[in-house]
Amino acid sequence: MIITRPTDGLTIRLQELVIIMKTIKSKKAIWLLGIILVSYFVVGFPDGAYTVSWHGIAEDIAGMTTASAGWILVGYSVTYTLAGIILSWLNRFMKLQTAYFWGLVVMGLGFVGLALSQNFTMVLSTITIYGFGTGLMASSMNAYMAKHYTAKHNNWMHCFWGGGASLSPIIMGQMMAILTWRAGYFVISGIVAIVGVMLLVSFAKKMWLDDSDEQSQDTSQNMIVKKRYLTKKWHQILEILTFFFLGGTDYTLVFFTGAALMARGTHTHEEIVIFSTVYYVAMTVGRMLFGWATKFLKEVPIERIGILISIVGLGVVYFASNVIGMALLGFGLSPLLPTLVSDSSNRFTPNILSKIVGLELAAFGAGIAALFLLTSQLMHFVTYEALFPLALSFILLVFLCNEVLAFALKREQKRNQS
Repeated sequence: MIITRPTDGLTIRLQELVIIMKTIKSKKAIWLLGIILVSYFVVGFPDGAYTVSWHGIAEDIAGMTTASAGWILVGYSVTYTLAGIILSWLNRFMKLQTAYFWGLVVMGLGFVGLALSQNFTMVLSTITIYGFGTGLMASSMNAYMAKHYTAKHNNWMHCFWGGGASLSPIIMGQMMAILTWRAGYFVISGIVAIVGVMLLVSFAKKMWLDDSDEQSQDTSQNMIVKKRYLTKKWHQILEILTFFFLGGTDYTLVFFTGAALMARGTHTHEEIVIFSTVYYVAMTVGRMLFGWATKFLKEVPIERIGILISIVGLGVVYFASNVIGMALLGFGLSPLLPTLVSDSSNRFTPNILSKIVGLELAAFGAGIAALFLLTSQLMHFVTYEALFPLALSFILLVFLCNEVLAFALKREQKRNQS
């Protein structure tokens, strides 16, 4: 006769319960990642929509010039930058995911306000408002991903940003063809509202991870590897400058390339819309492929490959005025932002990571403001051809800053080994 103890059945049931709980957590993590990816889709709307809608805004509202576009982007970038700077302060009072939701609300309200704008002041004010919302969404979610997910997931997230930036010019272009640019922003606001409801449902289902959760602890433990980090102040400053020049490179190229080619007389307005779409589609595909490439390549080689491809693309646009160059630009620049953000966890200690990521995204916004304004003024008062040498210098500065940091980290790791 086989004698079974009562505790055996209890132990088995407890083990089964643990397995079930882990399965539930795993499924929630998958669903959460899906919600993050879909919601980050709308973060790409401001960039893509504005590059197309600007032409309609300039025709519809008196007094708009190329120089005006520069000042508007200054307003956008100042509040975008401010959101990144104050993220660590906001995180004392609310969770990163809560800040992300409120950023979405502010961005949506800014879109509605822009659609109702009647003059330059209103356009400037409303774009400044949704600049803060966009900056808050970008900085909070990048910080959240750096804490809880990997470089692969971060590339996927920015891939979805590229999807939003690719779709929004199409939506805006179609609405401008049928109705007006104002209708385009109302449609985009409706999509943002749907995403807001989706985030509220995810909060109600308690899908989001907190720092006290087991997965967060495991992630943090994995991040704290036995190695030396970059701890000097100039390391942090150089890291922030890398994002400053990257911000100026990205937005300046996608916004002004069309204007420069139209000034040459080689392309029409309808053809320029294709350039913006191709750029963002290539960026989306690039982030998908480079996210897969993280299995085989480390961050720094991916960053070098991306910079090389983007320089080749800039040369094709400048010498051939060909849309293939725009595709190469988008593809080459695609891995830089997500990979550089992920690389921050290798360079800086986990206890300052959220602060560093917030400042990186703030610097990205500041780069959009300062370098976009510089480019717009030179193009307006000197020549549209000034775009290309300026863009090349911005890309090379990104490369230089990143290489100095990579060399510094390598030197610190060699010291640790010795």
